[in-house]
Amino acid sequence: MAHTFEIATSARAKCRGCDTKIEKGTLRFGERAPNAFGEGEMTLWFHPLCAAYKRPEPLLEALRAETVPVGAVARDAVPEADELEAVAEQGIAHRRLPRVAGADRAPTGRARCRSCRELIEKGSWRIGLVYFEEYRFQPSGFIHAGCAADYLGTVDLLDRVRHFGKELTEADCRDLKAALQAGL
Repeated sequence: MAHTFEIATSARAKCRGCDTKIEKGTLRFGERAPNAFGEGEMTLWFHPLCAAYKRPEPLLEALRAETVPVGAVARDAVPEADELEAVAEQGIAHRRLPRVAGADRAPTGRARCRSCRELIEKGSWRIGLVYFEEYRFQPSGFIHAGCAADYLGTVDLLDRVRHFGKELTEADCRDLKAALQAGL
């Protein structure tokens, strides 16, 4: 089972990381896995950057592969391969970092932080988390933005949060950055 980069032949596949359509003719990353519903294997499709953020190990395997499957794209043809590799290595260095699924302000004061176990106050910044189980990303709670350093091992996650939280404004990003820095 070799993970692969290839050009999308249609626009039917959705990215497992961001849940948006992968357009025809664009580069996509395919993580090969045993078929959970029968014989053979299946392919989980991702945008390359989404895979670097959410599935760093399989992405690095594909980038560092000596041989490329038939019909696949070699590393030389992967745009920004070095940047993808750097993002994936950061996810491996900080084992909880691939769980980040965006950020928002808490709409209520009922959720508990997975790091400090305290309630997340209504209106404060929180980081959403997911786990990859049974070939899907499952929601798994939140952490205070200020707890990111302790829980994730880094506060260098604004690009990641922006990628998965496309509705964030520049003002939101400045506020979130301040909330992340407050935990240091």
